[in-house]
Amino acid sequence: MPAAETIFPDMNDFAYFAAVVRYGGFSAAGRELGLPKSKLSRHISTLEERLGVRLIERTVHRFRVTEIGQSLYVYCENMLREVERATKAVNDANGEPQGTIRLSVPTGLLEGSLGVIFPEFLLLHPKIQLQILATDQRVDIINDRLDLAIRAQLTEETDAELTMRVLSKVDLILVANKEVADLLPPGEGIESLAGVPTVSFTGGMTEWKDVDVWEFTGPDGAAHRHEHRPRMSCRSVPAVLEAIHAGVGVGLLPDIVCAEGLRHGTLVRLLPDYQMSQATIYLVFTASRGLPTAVRALVDFLVERFRTFHVSAPTERSAGDAPRLVS
Repeated sequence: MPAAETIFPDMNDFAYFAAVVRYGGFSAAGRELGLPKSKLSRHISTLEERLGVRLIERTVHRFRVTEIGQSLYVYCENMLREVERATKAVNDANGEPQGTIRLSVPTGLLEGSLGVIFPEFLLLHPKIQLQILATDQRVDIINDRLDLAIRAQLTEETDAELTMRVLSKVDLILVANKEVADLLPPGEGIESLAGVPTVSFTGGMTEWKDVDVWEFTGPDGAAHRHEHRPRMSCRSVPAVLEAIHAGVGVGLLPDIVCAEGLRHGTLVRLLPDYQMSQATIYLVFTASRGLPTAVRALVDFLVERFRTFHVSAPTERSAGDAPRLVS
């Protein structure tokens, strides 16, 4: 019968190797783990000797992961993720959700409605800890070791390796602060935007563009285009929202982001009879089955909160009910 150490080699060596690759070097990994660089180096050398391959090429001035090292790194990250899942499963055995959930959230959503409802979730589940990465960049759930990611996209998205659940379809609405809104002639439709300063959210600066185009569907179903030169273009939703609040110009943003300003009257919705495009808010995770109880609790909580969420706000120059988020 094989010795136990043959069946179960020192798993720490694999964990240390994954950390060194993840953080891009021994020094950086040592700082993150609180371990001396020399200790990490010894563990990696031991792993290389046991496997009989070179995993990392290292000199005084060079650090390079070999091809076989890159392959092993993927397996190590998957292994560590499964260890985390197993630990959470054991912790979940008593039936009460507990443990740490790591998730990423777009900054605009976090500073809007989600920033309010996450504390509500934590009060409901006192044994759960949330580690939230606020970013507008696309994250890699597996390599970044996240349990969940919330994404907001203007186009439908699919990913064969991930489970994607639609939380909401969010309307893009045209808003301005009260001072700017008062300058617009009422009742003139899309023509009222002529010459009005604007602020634009951009999906990514692959090339610089001086002109942006907003597309609308009018009350009669006719399509309209408003071509404009934004005074400011930015990928950050909070930055665009702040510029609108400051009176830099009119902007087009998701209603969920504008909800607080509309409720307090610091923002005014413009052209409510015109329909703009929609954004989709997704919950993204690696598997729909076998989710730890804590993660499942957060998924169910978010689905329910988005189902019942209303953007209830006084909207000057508007008609009918305020927009509603639907799941």
